[in-house]
This record gives sequence, C-alpha cells and structure tokens, in this order.
Amino acid sequence: MSEPRPFSHRTLARKLACDILYQMDLTGEDAEEITKGFRRMLEEGIEEVPTPPDGIPDISWDRVRLLLGEDARIEELSSFGSESLIYPREIPEFAHRLVATYLEHRREIDYLIDSYADRWSLERMPMVDRNLLRLGCTELLYVPDIPPSVTVNEYVELAKVFSTEDSGKFVNGVLGRLVRERLSEG
Repeated sequence: MSEPRPFSHRTLARKLACDILYQMDLTGEDAEEITKGFRRMLEEGIEEVPTPPDGIPDISWDRVRLLLGEDARIEELSSFGSESLIYPREIPEFAHRLVATYLEHRREIDYLIDSYADRWSLERMPMVDRNLLRLGCTELLYVPDIPPSVTVNEYVELAKVFSTEDSGKFVNGVLGRLVRERLSEG
C-alpha cells in the first residue's frame, strides 16, 4: 500500500462543500446552520459522531475485529484507500463559493443533471453522487477560472474515493456530457 497523500486545498474544499450539501439533503437544514456546525467542528478540532438510530447497535472497533478476525486491518478499511483527510481549521472560501453558487442556480443545475443522467432521476442517485454532480456542474458553469478537464477529474476522483465502485464512471459520464454539449457551445 502506498503512502497516503493528503488532499490539495481545493480538493478538500470540494469535499467539504459536498459534505454540506449532503447534510442538507439528509437533514433538511439550511446551508447556514450546517456550515455553522462544520465551522465549529473544524475550529474546535472535534468530530461529531452521530449516535445510531434506535434499533441499530453502535459497533465498536473491538466488535469489528471480532467479526473480521484479529488480522483485520481496520485502519485501512476506514482510511478511504490512499487518501488522507487533513482538515483545515476553517471552511475554505472556495467551499463557501461552491455551495452559495449552487444554491443560487439550484433549479438550472438540478434540471441539467436530470436531463444528462440517462435513466437516473436526482432522487434515485446515491446522495454522494448527486451532490458531487451538483458541485461539478456548478464549477463547470460558474467558475470559469478552472479548466473543465481539471474540474471533471476532481469530481471523478472524489466519487471513486467516497461513493460506490461505479460512481466515478457515472460522474465522469454526466459531467463529460455537460462539457461536450453545453460548454462546447459556449
């Protein structure tokens, strides 16, 4: 296994922006409240670990070792492969910009995703994929200082690390189609 490489500043900002949109989807809270919670966690250097809902047991690392065997490399299971999450002390301005821009253009962006994602409605997509696509489209359409190929690659890599096995291909397909059909037109 290779040495973990930390996320770049912008990649981490993209991931934090996705976390904010994800939590908005999950809880229905507004971006301001969620951002306050993230800001507090980053400033205080704490992690908020939610307690499992009633009826779902909290599984400790010892229990996981018991289930998987003493030789289980639990640290690898929880480290997101070769990526290292080194969070800043505050939410980067780029993350704020992405979330605010998405919220400003939410209807148009969601419509584009819906139309470019063959046989997938927004509601059926995994939440991580949906929010990575929202941010990727936001960046492609409203952040002209970043080359489209860089944007697509960044969101594909985040999908590979934080979502399902096929998510990278899915995100690449939707964002690639947006680049070909929308951005090539000007």
